[in-house]
Amino acid sequence: MFLNRTLRKTLPVALAAVTALGLDICVATSASANINDGYVSGSGAFADDWDDEGTLAQGYPGTYSNATCLWQKVLYADGYLSTSEVDGVFGSTTDAATYTWQYDHGLEADGIVGKKTFSRAGDKLRDQTGDGQVDTYLGKTHHITMVRNSAGRYAFSEGAATHVASYTSRTCS
Repeated sequence: MFLNRTLRKTLPVALAAVTALGLDICVATSASANINDGYVSGSGAFADDWDDEGTLAQGYPGTYSNATCLWQKVLYADGYLSTSEVDGVFGSTTDAATYTWQYDHGLEADGIVGKKTFSRAGDKLRDQTGDGQVDTYLGKTHHITMVRNSAGRYAFSEGAATHVASYTSRTCS
């Protein structure tokens, strides 16, 4: 586990160094499509919307983002974070909560929110109003309003404000 944590924190720096040297490498992830799109999104039946999301973790793109805030909302709904810890920053508290969430859900506990972790969380998306549209994340401790808008992008409420779950911007607090 220490090696995985070390590698995931140093890999972005190593890739930047390789790029700076002008070397051409290809790093593929099965969930990179939505990071490039810039949003947590879905289409069609919502049951598998989060099966192909990008990666969230310390040191990864999206560390400071509304996508991280959405993930923290999931952690809050399941009782792993308090409301004051939902800030859109994937720091040490979110990392530790993610480890515990993954362990408790029978996943490899590595602190990285990748395809398997997002997919498992997506299993708790629900249509509580019966209109065929996702409107709730059914958490263990709290249910939170989470909707997929007409563009297929996920949004969540924070007080009176609604935030779209972008990997590239942070408007949640």
